[in-house]
Amino acid sequence: MEKQDWKICLKLDLTTDAALIVTMRAQKHFRFEPFELMTRRLAVHEAVLNALKYGGGGVLKACGRGREMRVEISQQKPVVFPLTTEPFRGTALIRRYARETEVSPDEKTLILLFY
Repeated sequence: MEKQDWKICLKLDLTTDAALIVTMRAQKHFRFEPFELMTRRLAVHEAVLNALKYGGGGVLKACGRGREMRVEISQQKPVVFPLTTEPFRGTALIRRYARETEVSPDEKTLILLFY
């Protein structure tokens, strides 16, 4: 994503709804349908929860332009992102609702792409 309409950086903790903050920021710049807004929030929420629960905490960086949105969740420990999981749980929800997912070469950042 070359140019961005918005960007945000948040330290992850259990008292802040990072997924809500990110999706509301995106919604200010592009009007998403309610279902799409909910599924993006769910994917980001699950990724943040995994970083807090298994990754030792970290930082969320997100940016967007129009309907495109990129979310990077960096954590202290390597990302565990199994290929198969139970449907409608954790990483299965992330894979279902993010258009693309990547793990950084150092294995400490999960990247979610929405478009």
